[in-house]
Amino acid sequence: MTAGPTRQTAPEVMAAVREFVAGSFAAVGNRLVPVHLERTVFWLQKLAPDAGPALLIAALAHDIERAFREEEVYARMFASADAFRDPAFLAYHQQRSARIIGNFLASIACPDSLREEVCRLVSRHEVGGDPASDLLKDADSLSFFENNVKLFVTVKTRESSPAKVRAKFDWMFQRLSLPAARKLCRPLYEAALARLEESGAGEKAEGDEAGKGSGGGAK
Repeated sequence: MTAGPTRQTAPEVMAAVREFVAGSFAAVGNRLVPVHLERTVFWLQKLAPDAGPALLIAALAHDIERAFREEEVYARMFASADAFRDPAFLAYHQQRSARIIGNFLASIACPDSLREEVCRLVSRHEVGGDPASDLLKDADSLSFFENNVKLFVTVKTRESSPAKVRAKFDWMFQRLSLPAARKLCRPLYEAALARLEESGAGEKAEGDEAGKGSGGGAK
């Protein structure tokens, strides 16, 4: 009988995933998402210093789908009423990211139990639902407010609307599960709202919401 491939250790898998993630985003000229992913790992370890390899690998790869972005899906999301919070888009993003990293892990002889848990966590990273996926979700929110606010204020307000960006900020804070994460995140969240307001987009967001209440609405 021919022996199967030697299973990689968790540190070897982490190193391979880091290289895969960096190379995937470099290929499409995206320098922001890798920073967000690395800082998600940082915040995860801040919240849970004893986090195991599955959580750390999931944190490093949870947004890998964005390196293989399907533009028509994103266009539908930007145009939808819920935009960044659209349940169909969130499900797509989680599940496609899980499939991509799962296929990669299978290709490098990652132990099955580790691969399965990484995929499970990535497939829940937007909504949580259990202690481990809640940790990942909360670390994701912390890194989002630390690294992604400028992009959302300057670019995403034009791709969607100021009101939808404000709703995204609110949701990313409100979804936090851990009291420690809320305490760490509150000043970042408040700074994001202030930046949106200072840009003039915050005033536009409030106007959009008022318009909806009076029978108007954003186009």
